[in-house]
Amino acid sequence: MQKRILWGTVLLVIAVALLACGGGKYSDVIEVGNQFADATEKYIKAIEKTENSSAAADATNTYAGKIEKIAPRMREMADKYPELKDRDKVPEELKKSRVRDDALGEKMAGAMMKVMMTYSKDPEVRKAQERLQKAMMLMMKK
Repeated sequence: MQKRILWGTVLLVIAVALLACGGGKYSDVIEVGNQFADATEKYIKAIEKTENSSAAADATNTYAGKIEKIAPRMREMADKYPELKDRDKVPEELKKSRVRDDALGEKMAGAMMKVMMTYSKDPEVRKAQERLQKAMMLMMKK
């Protein structure tokens, strides 16, 4: 289950990152994508600094709370722009920040691995990870 959470999160970060780059027609996508990317970046930095399970649980819960707020807008953008679901057909104006987003996806994978490998036995960390997984799933539900 922990691996599913990790890979699901990484894939969501990458998918959302693709939505986060550009302007004009997709300005609302950019706004929401940037919110998601900023929240993810803050989570990664917090996890990189953690030295105990309490800090890991707090960082994960903070991130989950942000995702819970962003998720409805992410879902709205996915419904509004179904053409963005195909990674191979992303409009040119949305390709600009792919480098940042790909790097963010890699860093997120590392952060999730740190949490899982170091703190996953702690019940509060597991609870926070479950909350985060549910928050991420909110982006996909209709």
